[in-house]
Amino acid sequence: MEPLPVRVCAYARGTCAVWGGPHSLYEPKEGARGEHSGSKNGIARLCRQDAIESVFCILLQSVGNHVRPVFTRIIAELRELEHSAMVVMVPHEQRSQGRAMLGGTASGSGDNAATAGRHSQAYSAQRIEAEKELRDRFVSVELRFFELIHLCDLAVQMLEIYYKRDLCQFIVEDDFLNICNQEKKALEHAIDDNVAVGMDCVIEIILRQTQHILDTEQRLNDYHPNSNSSLTLTPTLACTRAVQFLSESTQIIRSMTTQKQMREVFLGEIGLRLFNVLLENIKRFQITEPGGFQLIADLNLYYDWAENNVDPETLRFFTALKDLANCFILAPRDLRGFLRDQYSRHTFDGVMRSEEVYDVVACRADYRQIRTQVEGHCDFM
Repeated sequence: MEPLPVRVCAYARGTCAVWGGPHSLYEPKEGARGEHSGSKNGIARLCRQDAIESVFCILLQSVGNHVRPVFTRIIAELRELEHSAMVVMVPHEQRSQGRAMLGGTASGSGDNAATAGRHSQAYSAQRIEAEKELRDRFVSVELRFFELIHLCDLAVQMLEIYYKRDLCQFIVEDDFLNICNQEKKALEHAIDDNVAVGMDCVIEIILRQTQHILDTEQRLNDYHPNSNSSLTLTPTLACTRAVQFLSESTQIIRSMTTQKQMREVFLGEIGLRLFNVLLENIKRFQITEPGGFQLIADLNLYYDWAENNVDPETLRFFTALKDLANCFILAPRDLRGFLRDQYSRHTFDGVMRSEEVYDVVACRADYRQIRTQVEGHCDFM
């Protein structure tokens, strides 16, 4: 950072021309005796207060001039990474083609299996390298962003101490028209706004990377296994990788964020957006009864992550999603009673709309056959 302006240092040393000498700004000037000493002292006091306010305003403006460009640069880097995360994500048509091929594999088509293998090998190496480079860049920028927040917090705390200890004897703290109070609020708001923008970029990158992992690693037969497949009841590879990435990202946030309130807001927002990502991920699959057990195993791992990172209110979303996943392992005759019981316990209140609950239930692989047993018997269908 560049040194403070010369005039700030001059004021701080008490050598302002108003005083005409090396006197402290906080001590009355000695001398000046005579018949007009009272008026001179009054003028001196006014000049002294103006000088003090000028020093503090220049100091605040100087800090702001140092902080704003740094935030601008790092937010630009985060937005570039946000755009890169979209580029790295596999296009929707390519994902659909891959899933169709996997569907052929599940039904026993050897040609589709071979084509899917060639399709996967064609871009897997390049994709893995791009993902690794993007995540390394993201971790580097994320660390610098939180270090910048630390420095800004330290600067604001030092200014606050100086303001409370030395300036409040000259400035009315509640006077919103005072130029010092206005400059102080402007600096604090500028820092808060930049922190909010940067945090939103960080959250968006984390969630896009998580969605990318699910889109590329979650296989069609994860939740629709072959009839001769054995159940392992362990989380799928996509779930494990997603939670690992989330844990690494949130660990950085925990280690670099000292303010508990900001950390809770940050992690809570990640939790809410992750819930929406998981909900959309479930809706992409047709889920059989064995696949339902696999889904519950995945949701248990997501729940464990949420339990260690988000607040109780946000944890309700993951609890509701985990409870709703039981609809995939129930017999059709028990499904209606299960849903009625969930609604009577207000499981989905403030978490999911009725239409979203219906969309999840409709992901059952046998839903077309059991549709008449469910629809028309529940309030939301």
